Amino acid sequence: MCMTKAELEMQVNQLRELKAMKEELENEVKAVEVEIISYMKEKEIDAEITSTAKITYKPQSRTTLDKEKLGEILGDDLKPYEKVSTYSVLRIK
Repeated sequence: MCMTKAELEMQVNQLRELKAMKEELENEVKAVEVEIISYMKEKEIDAEITSTAKITYKPQSRTTLDKEKLGEILGDDLKPYEKVSTYSVLRIK
């Protein structure tokens, strides 16, 4: 697909508009989530079942490695233990 600079500019403007709409929607989603969390906290429950959903609000944990402390133990050469993912990124300013 070959497009002109004018068409490219239109696409960039459309992308900006869509991102603004996405941000507005994400803010609305967060607001509704806060209301649901407030309900769960007020009732002091971690699970609720409605006619259309099962809602849970429970703590969870994630374990990560402290790269600095690991470096203190293994030395500065952590390259053999690193995993690198490569991907393309589109940035428009």
